[in-house]
Amino acid sequence: MTSMLLFYQIQLCHRFKQAQMAAETIPEALRSLLDSDDVHFKHKTLTLGKLARFIEAGADQLSVISDFDHTLTPAIDEDGNPCAVTHQVFGDALKLPDITQKSNQDKIAAYSKESTGSDKLKMLEAWWRRAHDSVVAQGITQEEFIDRTRKTGIRLRHQAAALLRSLSMADVPTLIFSAGISNAISQMLDIELDPIPETIHIVGNEMIFDESNRLTAFKEPLLHAFNKNASVIEKSSPILSDISSRPNLLVLGDSMGDLTMEKGLGKERENTLRIGFLNGQMDKLSQFLGGFDIVIANDQTVHIPFAIATTIISSSIMN
Repeated sequence: MTSMLLFYQIQLCHRFKQAQMAAETIPEALRSLLDSDDVHFKHKTLTLGKLARFIEAGADQLSVISDFDHTLTPAIDEDGNPCAVTHQVFGDALKLPDITQKSNQDKIAAYSKESTGSDKLKMLEAWWRRAHDSVVAQGITQEEFIDRTRKTGIRLRHQAAALLRSLSMADVPTLIFSAGISNAISQMLDIELDPIPETIHIVGNEMIFDESNRLTAFKEPLLHAFNKNASVIEKSSPILSDISSRPNLLVLGDSMGDLTMEKGLGKERENTLRIGFLNGQMDKLSQFLGGFDIVIANDQTVHIPFAIATTIISSSIMN
């Protein structure tokens, strides 16, 4: 037992020294950004070592999975008010009262501890199905939906569009994986990116409209915070093979549920760099550090992920 422990300690020390040496190769501008008081690490040296390996490998070895609501969009506006998410496209009580008033306590209970227990999952799924049913019952048209999305005021974080464009130009497969409304995401990105590049794939709760452009259903399976993983993506989808074929994966999210987005893709933890947006919830910092490699506490931009991505892409061009 003593010899095994000694061997483990030697291996750990060797790994730490390797990470330390690799971290020194990270460009100074990026290191300076990561030294900000707003950026947190559980194991900074090991994370920087991993980042250095990503930079050395370049864009050809990289793929990206990102949540959308409060990850690519801000969670808090300049006045400190909460920002809307895509489901709030249906949140006008005058037009669609059920979505804001029906079974709200069920939703609060289901999300209260971000538990993945079966009872809470059933409660969460039941709430979302009732909410979706109430939306379908209103019979809104595609034109009304487009107008409501525009009026909701959902916007991308500063530099989010630039991040997505940079990834696309470098042919980096990017999956936007959301428990929100994929139609709203597509509408927003089509305007911002004009049009959405082929390298960007969107998976979320998709609305189905009939021949008269009236909403009739939501496509199965229902997506929520705790089942966003490869099992809910169609096996024939090209994004699965695109991501699986590249060893290094960058993951962006704003909840513990986002840590499972790469589940089922066969990715090694050592080859996955997870960046979490805490969005000011400092009481969850310790919890986030248990799953994310890098945690951004308050910043409502994607300045850090953008800097990381462009550094990786630049290394490919230089090589």
